[in-house]
Amino acid sequence: MFAALVGVQRDYGPQNPDCPFAAPLRPDRNPGPPSRWPALRGGRVVAKTFAQIETTLPHSRKLRRLNHKERWAYLCAHLTPLGGYIGLFRYPKAVWADDADLSVSELDSAIHKMAEIGLLSFDEDEDFVRIHSWFLKKNAPENASRMASIAADYADLNAPDLMILESAAEFTVGAIKRAQRWKPDSVEWSKLREVFKPFLAGMRHNYEDDLHEALADQLNGQNRAVKLELCALIPSLQYHLEAPCRHPAHTVGAHDTKTTQHLDETETRKEKDYTGKSAADNVQPFSTPPVACAGSAEKVAKVQRPHSETIEAARRIGAIP
Repeated sequence: MFAALVGVQRDYGPQNPDCPFAAPLRPDRNPGPPSRWPALRGGRVVAKTFAQIETTLPHSRKLRRLNHKERWAYLCAHLTPLGGYIGLFRYPKAVWADDADLSVSELDSAIHKMAEIGLLSFDEDEDFVRIHSWFLKKNAPENASRMASIAADYADLNAPDLMILESAAEFTVGAIKRAQRWKPDSVEWSKLREVFKPFLAGMRHNYEDDLHEALADQLNGQNRAVKLELCALIPSLQYHLEAPCRHPAHTVGAHDTKTTQHLDETETRKEKDYTGKSAADNVQPFSTPPVACAGSAEKVAKVQRPHSETIEAARRIGAIP
């Protein structure tokens, strides 16, 4: 598939030494004080200079459900220099509305429509947007070093918990799916496993079974090779996929039989992971979070733990300095 590389003009308006770049707003469209463009990762402003967009996007059934103004608002989310390279970023409504040449009320309606049909998610409290399927198409990293660099970015990402969880699950599945193009004896495989094992261990420590739920959701429709590789990287996921369904029979989603129908239970239990033990034997018991009650990632504060293992792994393979 081909990607359209769309250049973005980097016009940040006047700069203030005490704050990040300021967004140039047109007073006739969105009057009021100028919105400051926030630092996105670890206090650093990430200004994107190009965007990768599928040339098949105009034929997307979801996109065709939007009117022209809503489509342009969606494209602005792809093109904004605030977007970074993981599809999860803070996009103040005043800035987004100005980019899309819409009033804030018009943008509110467009965001609701885009979220309703599954193109993106938006956090009203913190102005964070997550573009869905970001890592399942052209933005999937092509080599282990790029995968490691992105995994390290999640270590200091300050965003809503649920958005981080869903984005990290999509990134993991998208990266492993992209890696299926590598030769079986490629050195990239060992690098991938060296990075993703601590990355997933840290995510599981923070989100516990919510991580399994998010990964299972992303595995819907993926081939057997992707599922087996992921179960080898995080053996507890295999137990989750094979466990009896906890949801009503009529529920359709990440938890129904579609998730596991391509996994032959007998053969899967015999699969060996990279430590020489069967994946089923390596299932780790879920730990209890030190909070009053265990709930979803949306309601329960995540357990903080340094992601030093992921960062060190990324450094060992030369992905980051």
